[in-house]
Amino acid sequence: MDQERNETPAGSLPTSAGCTGNATLLVGLALGYFTLNALLLGLVSSTAEWDNAEQLILTQVWQLGYNSQPPLYTWLVKSLFLITGPSLPVLLGVKAALLTLMVASVVLAARELELSPTQQWIAALGLALIPQIVWEDQRNFTHTVLAVTVAGWTLLQLLRLRRRPTTANYLLLGLLLGLGTLSKYNYGLFAAGLAIAALSRPSFRMILWSWRMVAGLALAGALLLPHLLWVVSNPSTARDGFHKLEMTAGMTLSGLAELGSGLLASLGVLVLVSALVVRPRAMRAQATASAQTATGCRLLLRGWLAMVLLAAALTLATGARDFQEHWLQPLVFFVPLLLACWADPFATRGFSVFRAIATLVLVAVSIALPGQALFANPDRPSRLNLPYAALAAELRAQAGLPNVIVAPSDPLAGNLRLRFPQAMLMSERNLFSAPETARRWIAVSERPLREGSVFVRWLEANIGLPELDAEQVVRAPLRWLPGKEHSLFWTRVQPRRPSAATPGS
Repeated sequence: MDQERNETPAGSLPTSAGCTGNATLLVGLALGYFTLNALLLGLVSSTAEWDNAEQLILTQVWQLGYNSQPPLYTWLVKSLFLITGPSLPVLLGVKAALLTLMVASVVLAARELELSPTQQWIAALGLALIPQIVWEDQRNFTHTVLAVTVAGWTLLQLLRLRRRPTTANYLLLGLLLGLGTLSKYNYGLFAAGLAIAALSRPSFRMILWSWRMVAGLALAGALLLPHLLWVVSNPSTARDGFHKLEMTAGMTLSGLAELGSGLLASLGVLVLVSALVVRPRAMRAQATASAQTATGCRLLLRGWLAMVLLAAALTLATGARDFQEHWLQPLVFFVPLLLACWADPFATRGFSVFRAIATLVLVAVSIALPGQALFANPDRPSRLNLPYAALAAELRAQAGLPNVIVAPSDPLAGNLRLRFPQAMLMSERNLFSAPETARRWIAVSERPLREGSVFVRWLEANIGLPELDAEQVVRAPLRWLPGKEHSLFWTRVQPRRPSAATPGS
C-alpha cells in the first residue's frame, strides 16, 4: 500500500513499436470482421431485426427520451438518416463501427496496462467467448452496444488519467460519463462500480479527489439534465424499462439466482477456456508487476466485484427478477481484459489453443448470422426470411402513397418505413402525433383485420376508428424458402382523432 502511495501518476507510457503495431493489427482485424458480417447480413436480407426496426420508427422525431430507453443511440442514427434517409445499411454500419470501437477500447486498455502483445490478443479474443457480445450484439441489440462501447472508453480514460491528469482528460471522462448514461441506464451500474473501485485505490483516489473531477462531473450533469427533465415529465414511460425487471415483486432471493445464472451464461465459456492461459504463477507475477500493470489490474478486479455487489444489492432492494444477459454486458465486457492480466505470456501452447477456439467461434458466428435466413426451418422462418421489401412494393401498387401507416408491431412498421420514407409510421408501442394535413391513413397487419381483433380494438381505442374499409391482401414468397409465402392485410382507415396521440407514448 505504501508503495502505491509513492507512485507518480504522471509520466510517459513505455510502449514499444511492436505493442503499438499489435494493437493496430487487432483493431484492424476487428473492423474487417464486423464489416464482413454486416455485409453478409445486408446481402442475405433487406429486413431489419427487431431493435433496428424500432430505430427506424423512433428516428422519425427528435425527442429527449424514447420509450424506456435513453435517446443517444436514436439521436446518432437520426443524424445519419438526415443525410442518407432511412437505411438498413446505415444501421448495420453503425453497429459494425461501435463493435470495432468496443474492441479498440479493450485493446488500448490492455496496452495502457503494459500487457504483452500475447495478453492483448487474449483480451480481444476473449470477447468472442462472451455469447451476448459476439452473437446477440451483432444480431439485434442497439442501445446495449453503444453503452458497452462507451463503458470501454470510460475505463480506458480512467486508466489514462492516472498517467496524464490534465483538465482536458478530466472533461473527456465527464463527457463519457454523460454519454454512457444517455446510452442505456445500466451504464450507471458500471460507472458506480468503477468509481468505488477507484476510490479504494490510493493512486486512483488522488485522481478522483480533484477539483477538475468536479468540472468533469458538471459536464456530465449538463449533458444529462435535459433528458432527466424529460424523465420527470414522463415518469410512466421512463419506468417501462424497469418493469421488464419485475421490480414490483418485493424482496426475494429468486432475483439473485437470476443474476447468478445471467453471469454464468455470459462468462462460463470464457472462464473455462481461459484456464488454458491463466496460470497461478502468472497471477503471482502480476502481483509484483510494474505499478501501472498491478494497480490497473487490481482496479479491474475490484471494479467487477463492486459492480456485481451493487447489482446484487439492487436485486434485493427492489425485488428485481428476469435479468436478461444483455443487461449485464457493462459488467462483463472487461472480464477478458482482467483474465489477460493473469495470463501467462509464455504459455505458447495454451495460447495457441485459446486462439484457435476463439477463431472457431468467430467463424461459426459469421456463418450463423446469414445462416438464420439461408438455413431456416421452412415451418419456422426467421425474421430475415420475411419479404417486407416485396410486400411493400405490392402494397404501394395497391394503396398508393399513404401519409400515415399504422401497424401492430415495431418490426412491421419499421421495415415498412424503409419502403415508405415519406409516410409517418406508427406501431402499438410507438404512437406519434400525425400531421394535421395527413388524410390518407392505412392500417397494415400480418393477421386478418377482423372486427374485434386485438389490433382493431387498439385502433378504435387510440385513434378513434369509426369503421374499416374492405380488407385487402398482398403476398410475396419468403426469401430463401421457395414455396412459402408471407401475407400482409391492409385497409384504409379514417381516424376521428388523428393528432390525439402523444409522441413517444
